[in-house]
This record gives sequence, structure tokens and C-alpha cells, in this order.
Amino acid sequence: MTETVGKILVTGAGGFVGSWMVRRLLDSGADVVAGVHNLRHDIDLGVETAVLDLDDASSVFTLIERVRPAGIVHLAGLASPHIANSRPEVAHRVNFLGTLRLLEACKSAKLGCPVVIAGSATVYGRVELDELPLRETQPLRPADHYSLSKAGQESLASLYSGEFPVMVARPFNHTGPGQVRDFALPAFAAQIARIESGRQEPVLHVGDLSAEREFLHVSDVVDAYAILLARRVSGTYNVCTGNALPMKAWLDRLVAQAKVPISITTDPRRVFPQGNPRLAGDSGRLRALGWSPRFTGDEILADLLAYWRSRIASGEE
Repeated sequence: MTETVGKILVTGAGGFVGSWMVRRLLDSGADVVAGVHNLRHDIDLGVETAVLDLDDASSVFTLIERVRPAGIVHLAGLASPHIANSRPEVAHRVNFLGTLRLLEACKSAKLGCPVVIAGSATVYGRVELDELPLRETQPLRPADHYSLSKAGQESLASLYSGEFPVMVARPFNHTGPGQVRDFALPAFAAQIARIESGRQEPVLHVGDLSAEREFLHVSDVVDAYAILLARRVSGTYNVCTGNALPMKAWLDRLVAQAKVPISITTDPRRVFPQGNPRLAGDSGRLRALGWSPRFTGDEILADLLAYWRSRIASGEE
């Protein structure tokens, strides 16, 4: 349960994690305002919805002054590393400058409300195996424009934490129903669902599976954000399990849940350089606040596969 009384603003509420965050807060009895980039006809989160354009300072300041939230979970931004790296100016403008506008608006309105900023574990950049598991004290080495924009976003927290509590969450890989096929596990699950339905030959096309990664269920990630919001303890927190497995192991576990035999083939077009052969984090700081993941790896994969089976069966894909 969130201890924050009053309206909770979720920015980026129309996105994958944002929609889960809204539901998590509603389940805890919170009064939620969903901040979205634009009012689309397909957005129905069951709560008050308002336009929040991080690229427009007046939009940010006007909404903060009108809503005067008692807490904010800031999820809005350019979330795709691929898009961010192909449009670096946009990435820095939205992720860094947009967050600056949000925090400055809170300061200007004298709200004093806790703000949770969703960062990214990519800020650690390229790391050596002897540096694992990664802790929050690890030096940041952003290696591309996406991670640099997220590191810049994080750097703002210390400037405003004297005004109100600012918690930076660094989530490692996470997935679940609603995540698009631009990411590895949803791409695998969607192919399996298509194969089971007879819409694809029984061959799953993959890229490099050697890298070791950990995955959280998105539900556990939004639980972490809710706990940080309630605890109001400024600082940086890894959101992770520490249990990294080769991507091949994740794929094998997913294929084991398939209803038909499936073979796997490497598609050269899906092979990209891996900056880190292994990534694993230490979540001790977050666990000390009462958080722990509830979903096992197999449960994460089962939930993801069920989602894609439903989408394929309904003709949505």
C-alpha cells in the first residue's frame, strides 16, 4: 500500500510500464492522474488523464500547478535505446531536459512531494566481470546517447533532493504483457505464438544468445516504484534480481513451454555487438526497504507467452 495521500501523477502512463504503474497504484487505493503525451482514442486507463508534453515547458508547469500531486512516478521519456541513439538530440531533450522541467515545476509550485525517477541500468555502461554484481556506487560509464541521456537525468536528482525526496530507480531488464516485440523475450514469445497458431513455420529466428542477462516481471518493477514512493528516502536504487542467465537459457525455457516442436536458427540480421557479456545487479539497498521480486523466471515467461497467444488468437497481431 502506498502511504502517500493525495493525487499521484504517473508520467508516461500510456506506455508499457506506465499502464502497469497506474494499475498498481489503483490497487493500493491511490487517486491517480495519468500523464500522457497526447490523448489518443485507444488510451483508457480508468483514471483522470491529462496531457504532459515534456518537450513543452508550459505543458509541464501548467499540469503540475493544476494537479498539485502528492507524489510523482516519472516514467515518461524516450525509452527505446535504438530510437534514442538514432535521434540523440531528441533523447537528451526529452530524457534530460524534460526531467529538469518536471523537477523545476515541482520546486516552483513548492509541492514538497516525493518523486520517483525511472532511470536505467544502462548507465553503468561497459563493465568488467570482476565488478559484478553491480552496486549503486559503481562509477557510471554511459556508452551511447541513450545511456548518457539517462545518466544526465539521474544527475538532476541530487540538485533537487534538498527540496523534496527524489528517488532514482535503476531497473535492469524487465518484461511482461504489453511489452512490444522490439525487445528480445517478447519477440521470441510472439514467434512461438505464431508458430503454434500455424502462422509461421516451426522455426524461431534469433540473434546472438551468448550474453547473460537477468529479467524481472514488470509487476515487480512497479512494486519497487510504489515502495520507493511510499518510503520517501532520497537516493539511487537498483531494481534487479542478481540472477543472470545466458539468453539461450531464457529462450530454451520459453521454448519448453511451447505446445509444438520448434527449432531455432540464427538470423544474421538480428546479431548485434554485445557490450557486456554478463550483467547482474545487487538490489540490497532496495530490499532493505521491503522489496523483493515475486515472480520466478518460468512464471515471467509463462505470463509473456500467454499474452502473445491471446493477441495472436484475437487477430491483434
